[in-house]
Amino acid sequence: MDKDPYIQENGILKNKLGIANYDELNSAEKDITFSKLINSSTLLHRNFDISFIKSIHKHIFEDIFDWAGTFREVPIIKEEIVIPGLSLDYTKHEKIEKELSECLEKLNNTDWNSLSLDEKTVTFTKYITQFWKIHPFRDGNTRTTLTFANQFSKEHGFSMDLGFLLDQLSRKTEIVNGREKITQFSIRDKFVLAALPNEFSPEPIHLEKLIKQSIVSGINKNIETLQNSISNTKEEREL
Repeated sequence: MDKDPYIQENGILKNKLGIANYDELNSAEKDITFSKLINSSTLLHRNFDISFIKSIHKHIFEDIFDWAGTFREVPIIKEEIVIPGLSLDYTKHEKIEKELSECLEKLNNTDWNSLSLDEKTVTFTKYITQFWKIHPFRDGNTRTTLTFANQFSKEHGFSMDLGFLLDQLSRKTEIVNGREKITQFSIRDKFVLAALPNEFSPEPIHLEKLIKQSIVSGINKNIETLQNSISNTKEEREL
């Protein structure tokens, strides 16, 4: 493979922060992008299209990478812990726009209001996994996918709880008998399992469970907000 123009000589992604250490960059990314993710609902859009996807990535990463909001121009390989050390076959960079357009067409042309909660969960997980597997950016694809999914679900009547999903971003571990043990796999791990080719027995059930929990949590929060609004209005009238 040709030299990756996105990385420094030491293998760390080039960044605006001048950081040359992986752990430092990872920590800075988490700190900077968290507030951007929480405020992603302020993004203006007219359509769920490629331009909107680019604007999401730019919003989240513009303080870190010069190329924020632009699709990658190189192949991408990422070793995944849940398929020990192997990489998924991510979309070739020449086909990113074509495959994204096809995925967006499926999402935009689905009659979401006609589906039950379980049907929405399975269908949405399927399409959002296809979206994620395209991996259009050199870095930040999972956060971009979750932000898109959150915005899309809100517009189509099944609001997700983004905070719940963000809590699943990182893999969690603890030391047991002197050895590190994974206590929570990341949402990326679950995207990987859902995105496996059919011949390798994909396992979308793990991601489906998170998506469903997020939708239910979002519904409950909306109900709570509505109840509080009604209660406040009633109190104001009684004053």
